[in-house]
Amino acid sequence: MLRDVSHALGAEVPCGRSFFERAPDDVAHDLVGSLLVLRDEGRVVRARVVETEAYGGSDDPASHAFRGPTPRCAVMFGPAGFLYVYRSYGVHWCMNVVTGDEGRASAVLLRAAELHPPSDDSEGFDAEGAMLRGPGNLTRGLGITGADNGLDCCDGPRRRVVFCESPLEADAHVGRSPRIGISKEQDRVSRYFLEGHPAVSRVRAAVRRR
Repeated sequence: MLRDVSHALGAEVPCGRSFFERAPDDVAHDLVGSLLVLRDEGRVVRARVVETEAYGGSDDPASHAFRGPTPRCAVMFGPAGFLYVYRSYGVHWCMNVVTGDEGRASAVLLRAAELHPPSDDSEGFDAEGAMLRGPGNLTRGLGITGADNGLDCCDGPRRRVVFCESPLEADAHVGRSPRIGISKEQDRVSRYFLEGHPAVSRVRAAVRRR
């Protein structure tokens, strides 16, 4: 993986701009297993990313950016490393991070994560509730809303959200399958997930075989 290690948050090394300035599938694959760190008014939340999906621009009919820039998806055409947050079907927020070259839209959707205990003392920690399965549960669990759209994850002294490298265990494997929950480009194999993790979306066997 390519990572810019010019900044550090304690022992956590944030992914720099160069990490996100790559093809969306490469970023989506490498974000699996990474640590998402969110800081909000003295509160620090950490979650392990376990499922992602890559979306292109003019080459991807399933992407919001397929027909060019709109007020909704304008951030996808900007620099890499910024959050693209939108409301899906008027119900829940979806969190993406912009990838690739500026002007050529692409992004990675965060589909699932596992919350870490708030401290070394995990007594009373709800392990099942920590499984943020699905884009809507992920944003609710982290407290991500439309106010975070356009947030820079790579620069500035008080970054609210950063992604940090966290090597996978030796026996861990990143699986790959077609994307789910979409009506176009259903056969594009651009979903990545930590195999066997309980927070990963459950999909039908027919989807896994496509």
